[in-house]
Amino acid sequence: MSAIKISDAHKEFSNSVRNTLTELLVSVSRTNLPDSSTAALRETVKALEDQFLVVVVGEYNSGKSSFINALLDTDILPTGVTPTTNLIHLIRHGESVTSTPIETWGNLVTHPSPFLESISLVDTPGTNSIFANHSVLTNWFYPRADLVIFVTSADRPYTESESLFLRAVQQWGKKIVIILNKADQVNNAEDLRKIREFVAENTSRELKSNLPIFEVSSRQKIKSNQTHDKVLASQSGFDALETFLQEKLDDETRFQMKMDASLSLGEKTVSEALVLLKQEMDLYTEDLRLTETIQAQSDAYQVELKKEVDRSLNEIHAVFEEIKAHGNEYFEELFKVRNIPNILKKEKNQLEFQDRVLQNLPTAIERKTTEMVESIYFQEQRMTQFATMQIEKRKTAFPGNAISSETQNQRADLLQKMQRSIDDMVEKIQNDMAEEIGLKHVQKAVTTALAIEVSAVGIGAGLTIIATTLATDILGVVAAFWIGIAGFLVLPYYRKKSQTEFEEQITDVEKRLISSLRLELNHEIQAQGDQLTKAILPFRSYVENTVRRIEKQHLDLSELRGRISTLRQELGTSSF
Repeated sequence: MSAIKISDAHKEFSNSVRNTLTELLVSVSRTNLPDSSTAALRETVKALEDQFLVVVVGEYNSGKSSFINALLDTDILPTGVTPTTNLIHLIRHGESVTSTPIETWGNLVTHPSPFLESISLVDTPGTNSIFANHSVLTNWFYPRADLVIFVTSADRPYTESESLFLRAVQQWGKKIVIILNKADQVNNAEDLRKIREFVAENTSRELKSNLPIFEVSSRQKIKSNQTHDKVLASQSGFDALETFLQEKLDDETRFQMKMDASLSLGEKTVSEALVLLKQEMDLYTEDLRLTETIQAQSDAYQVELKKEVDRSLNEIHAVFEEIKAHGNEYFEELFKVRNIPNILKKEKNQLEFQDRVLQNLPTAIERKTTEMVESIYFQEQRMTQFATMQIEKRKTAFPGNAISSETQNQRADLLQKMQRSIDDMVEKIQNDMAEEIGLKHVQKAVTTALAIEVSAVGIGAGLTIIATTLATDILGVVAAFWIGIAGFLVLPYYRKKSQTEFEEQITDVEKRLISSLRLELNHEIQAQGDQLTKAILPFRSYVENTVRRIEKQHLDLSELRGRISTLRQELGTSSF
């Protein structure tokens, strides 16, 4: 076979493949894809213009090295019934037979065989397991392989480890030819047919593909090469294999296979990257749901607490309505003719006014306000405890390999900072309750509403000022009474005037008190909600930015996958 002839159309297509895979390499390098995958893609891009690469694999004692010697009509590779070396042999065309060490992993072997004019062969180490722990194979040769020739022995065909390896090769998107070696050691043609069917059935079932299978005898082929025995050469089965390779590895087919192998690896790489992105997106979607849940719970608490404040203020309003009713009754009784002597008893009237009208107003207001403050702090504790519990759950979320350890640490730090901020809120709430700082809201509200010092006698004393004012007017009425009988006509007027002024003053007190309480308590509720929002903001911003980045990466990778699929459709695939 001659070297691959590259037409202008091939060059253009090869450039499209290179550009697409290079873009893919840049894109997947931003994900947490394993180095082995990115290295494989990188080597594939480098190898696009290299010779067609055939990698020969097989367990020890499968006759792999003998097969290569037979194919090339040479004895350049060591053979034996046990593993003799862990070296890789890269076999290329040369004017003479040479063997030159390559670093620590193998030898570069040259041979003048026409088969090697446009193809390079790789002889992998023969081990008791096909999965040799060899990074050069994993990171360099397997990714670059355009065709894999899989050698198995007819006396123990298709072992479990061979099955596992073939499935791995197929996942890499490589074309595979199966060589059933040592066919001459099978007793008869019927047994050989059964062995072939066994291998064909298993590979078809496991790989969902009908792979080409050739029964050969490397020993017979080597002997025929030495003796020039054409009958023995024909019996070796190599004629059919060589004809197949000549037909299927012409210039056009080799180009198609090389491009398809590269695109197949690109397709595999983009699929792996998309899986990782989905895992990463799942992780951060749950993180985002955490912040949304905490925020939603905080908002719900604020709405409920403000409703609770309104309910409590309505109860305070009911207290004032009762006071107004008592006031009306008091003045109705006070401004009666029979009660004129008592109107002169100022101190007695003040005490009676305090007892019958104001009753326990200061205590009732203080109790209701304290209950509201305690309710707020209790609900805030519940809110922060809920947030803490949700964060603890997310701390244990394991992202697997979706994100790097550095990113995991960054995420964990932000979670911890959010937790510390909420812990500080909890501690402050507990200290506030312990020091009764909440009562300051009561004191401030009462002070604002009644315009008296908190250290004075209280709301009752403030409202008693009203009674004192009214008593002065009452004394004026009494004086008028002794002046003349017309004074009796003044009593209804002053009763109405007193009732009206009392109701106006008590309503004004109520409005200022309720307005102050609503303002102060709603401010407390809003402040705690804002503090919680501030606590989760850094983590939420980080998660939202990460989700946007993942969405962009997913879009880019999906577009690249579409381009790869289109290129494969344009290329077509080789059919064995």
